[in-house]
Amino acid sequence: MVIFTKRESYEKQIAIYLGNRDYQKAYDLSREFVERFSAEMLAHFLLMKSAFWIKKFDEAIKEGRAAFNLSQGEDMLTCAVILSSSYYLNGNQEECYKLLSKMKADGNPDVEKLMFIYALAVKNEQEAMQHIDKLYKINRRLAEEFIMKFL
Repeated sequence: MVIFTKRESYEKQIAIYLGNRDYQKAYDLSREFVERFSAEMLAHFLLMKSAFWIKKFDEAIKEGRAAFNLSQGEDMLTCAVILSSSYYLNGNQEECYKLLSKMKADGNPDVEKLMFIYALAVKNEQEAMQHIDKLYKINRRLAEEFIMKFL
């Protein structure tokens, strides 16, 4: 068994595991990464991401909150997307909707698609349509493909 001592070594190996869809190995190594480098946003992010893929949503939420609180700028949005998805899949549609709606992400098609789904989940049809309109303004073809998946 290899023992890592550098942050970069963890990052590279976990990225390889995630890329190969070996989510359990990514999860196990990410837990070790968090134990050794608990102040690192990326350690919590990778644990959130790997926990998400193995459907450990409670842990993905816990680590997602930690990563989100340590993040800045674009990293905050990336954390918010996975964290909100974890909330959603864990059955907490209200929290996922609140979190992502606080993010200033105009112009991001992924956020608009998620916000459409989340707005529908909390029965806010008017806002759902606003997100579809925004998605059309960003990329008409992408919006049409997205809408076709719901019809």
